[in-house]
Amino acid sequence: MRLDSYRNPKNENFRIFNHMYLDGVRGGLMASNAWLKRHGGQLLFCMPDDLALSSEQTEEIMLKSADKRSAKGEMVIALLLLWGMQDTYPCEKPAGEKTGNQ
Repeated sequence: MRLDSYRNPKNENFRIFNHMYLDGVRGGLMASNAWLKRHGGQLLFCMPDDLALSSEQTEEIMLKSADKRSAKGEMVIALLLLWGMQDTYPCEKPAGEKTGNQ
């Protein structure tokens, strides 16, 4: 889904669908992160384990990401959400982790 379609739904049904789509993207990103964590991969973002994002918070993260990047209407919202999650919940750098463990 493109940013322009998300921001300008044709009607209420499209607006609801857009929110459902964004919730699905959030779920996919979180599932990917959980798989990476379980298999020792580098996480996409480092959200606290006890935090649950609402649909409204997810939308706010994605839209802030779009604004930060001056995203055009054809930009894919899944990428904007991923980048927004990385901005909002950055992971420690490996060197920082070593310092904390010493």
